[in-house]
Amino acid sequence: MKANSSIKNILMVQDSSPCIRTIKISEALKSKGFNIHLAHKDKTPDEVYGYGNSIFDSITLLPKSKFEEIKIIKEIMASKNIDLIHFHNQPDRLGAKLIKANLSVPVIYDQHDFMSFKHHLSKKDKKFERTCNENADGTVYIMNSYKDEVAKFYSLIDNSLSFANYFPSESTLNSEDFLPKLSKQDKQTHLVYIGRISEDRTDHRNIIEILKKLSEKGFMLHIYPSRNKKYRNYRKIKNLIVHEKLPYKKLIQEISQYDFGITVFNNNIAPKLPHIRFAFGNKTFDYICAGIPVLAQDCLDEVKNFTLSNNFGFILEQYENYMNISNEQYCKIVENILEKRDSFSMESQIQRMVDFYNNIKGEKIEKITENFSRY
Repeated sequence: MKANSSIKNILMVQDSSPCIRTIKISEALKSKGFNIHLAHKDKTPDEVYGYGNSIFDSITLLPKSKFEEIKIIKEIMASKNIDLIHFHNQPDRLGAKLIKANLSVPVIYDQHDFMSFKHHLSKKDKKFERTCNENADGTVYIMNSYKDEVAKFYSLIDNSLSFANYFPSESTLNSEDFLPKLSKQDKQTHLVYIGRISEDRTDHRNIIEILKKLSEKGFMLHIYPSRNKKYRNYRKIKNLIVHEKLPYKKLIQEISQYDFGITVFNNNIAPKLPHIRFAFGNKTFDYICAGIPVLAQDCLDEVKNFTLSNNFGFILEQYENYMNISNEQYCKIVENILEKRDSFSMESQIQRMVDFYNNIKGEKIEKITENFSRY
């Protein structure tokens, strides 16, 4: 529970529909006994992921009018006795407004995506990004290497935490819950990809050419996109099935029937993009959660190092290591995943976030006291 915590009530804020990271962190904090509130735009967690609303003690849909946002958030702070605000980015605009509002509680900036890596930003958006990275009470980054790349752009604050997209322990599949392997029926190796895909040639999520190559190697391919679209160019690939989008918890069990989960992006683009090379998205942890080994693209530094150092799988391009893997060797990797993966659950890691919160809260109180004593 909340041992020695000065924080009880936390407000998650997102200037969009809540992402899965927001939901997973909130669920882990709730398991520790905290009261978690949500203020967001667009869709609710239930509408996007098929679950999540019940995690929050209150959910507030922020208005489209930008002039009322801070007023409403202040009302939530007062009525719910909020001790800390955790803002999740993309976009950064509302986070910058919260930081500049000089609120009585700390504002944590959680950078899911560094927008300067992805888009040509306007001067205004650049200013928002700078404010969030340089002036928040505390900052959270996915990985240290990702943070180091951001530091080439801005003077980052000392109060920061690296906190990856760990999986929720509640969704962890036990071996008895695994679906029967399709490979045992047809003697083919089945690979699965979950998440966003694109057919735009300039998009790093266009993985058509890589999937074609895997198909030519004889692999059976399965894609579970985050959106239900036609994806005509993907459906033309031999041995590939585009499945319907599934609720998160059902998806985890569904993918357990496949042999490997692939973490891959457009090979012509990804190696040049720091936000891809050094990032660590949800899908790799989701594969581990489902008990299936990972095939990590060679150019994805963080995912590759994680996969190899933990013996959770192989480098995707090194086909000889897994293409004709023996059943004994495969089972050893799965056993290793089941033995080690609990340390990568959100619940096993969340105390680091709690400690971070309390340190930031303590420093905020000291600053307020110091400023008050001057008068």
